[in-house]
Amino acid sequence: MESLMNSLAPNGSGHDGKRRRTQPVPLDEKFRRLATFSGKLGLHLAARSRVHDSCCLHVATLPANHSVSMAMFSAGKSYFEKRKTSTARNLGSPHLFVWAAAILAVKNLPDLPELDRQTLNAHALAYDVIGNLAQLVHICSISKAWAKDTAKVEFSVAPELDTVLDVVLRALTNSGADLKAGPPPRSKYERAVAQLLLDLGESPEPPVPD
Repeated sequence: MESLMNSLAPNGSGHDGKRRRTQPVPLDEKFRRLATFSGKLGLHLAARSRVHDSCCLHVATLPANHSVSMAMFSAGKSYFEKRKTSTARNLGSPHLFVWAAAILAVKNLPDLPELDRQTLNAHALAYDVIGNLAQLVHICSISKAWAKDTAKVEFSVAPELDTVLDVVLRALTNSGADLKAGPPPRSKYERAVAQLLLDLGESPEPPVPD
């Protein structure tokens, strides 16, 4: 033990005890560095977030006038209208209501196989109380997609609902939806930050994957 501790003793080399005078950095240069490093950090975190999203989320685009799209949009709108007169705690998460709307709309699609319809019917009956879904549906959302008259849906559920989600995704695909794979493209804010870094003569490192 003594020899181990002795290995930490100074050997007389290295710092000579004299303070080195450093050139002060102008304040504007400090802010420039802060902006540069903040931009690079933001791009790095955004890229990692998109990679994580691709692992955790199931994403599809479908026509905005698709019956499932309209049901999900309507549920979201009704939720936020209701929240004006009720507390969010009493209502629960909006994702649960959008999920319920999606299930009811998908099970009414005309070409849905009977076995899949039975799966959705059983799920709808088993989870008729919205609170029972709270720990199972993590994300169920719909928004306008970049392409005109197109909606983007996102799903993330607990393993207990994987079979139900498979039915939903299969039904959406068979009725015109386009399932997405891999990280989503950079947002307009990522592209703007990357361009500003280039304008400053800085490369937007680390590379941001598309």
